Amino acid sequence: MTAVSILNQEECMRVLGPHLGVLHDIIHEAFAKYQAYSPEALADHDERAAAACVHSHIITAAGATFGESSGAILLDARGLKVLNVGDRVVARFKKVDEDGRSRSYPTRQAKNFDKQLPLPNLPNPAARLTIGYEPDIAFTAIQRVVVSCPLGPSILWCSQVLRDGEESRWIDITPQRFTGTEGYRRYEGREGQG
Repeated sequence: MTAVSILNQEECMRVLGPHLGVLHDIIHEAFAKYQAYSPEALADHDERAAAACVHSHIITAAGATFGESSGAILLDARGLKVLNVGDRVVARFKKVDEDGRSRSYPTRQAKNFDKQLPLPNLPNPAARLTIGYEPDIAFTAIQRVVVSCPLGPSILWCSQVLRDGEESRWIDITPQRFTGTEGYRRYEGREGQG
């Protein structure tokens, strides 16, 4: 990828294309594994604990699924576990909202990831993306699986991953922005933290 195309939606999704079906399945299977916990265990979990459990299942499955021969590998960069696809795309796994934004605490590492900045132990240049799942309000089902491209506090673009049998594809679901409006600014008032 060239410097101009590194964050291009078409190019990033082309790089991820051979893995989209597997990624979609990993996320749905991890969520189903969590939903199979006992009702008592599920009742003990708040939203953060539920997301942490699903994330753990996703990371375990991704680590077992991807390896050097697949063209994708799971990396651990100081606790940030990401999928490296050919040193062209580096993606983290997150629970996201309807716009494809993750809502976790914005550490310095998370902010730098979102700003597309170089991070230790990650290939550069490579697009930093979020592969996420949007749960329903009751956290009982996944509404959609998405790939989003953060750019600072905003989302540059967002794609929904669709699976139909053995076929997988993506569609652009980037929210339309109107001239003169600003996107959600999740880091306002939090500089210096992290």
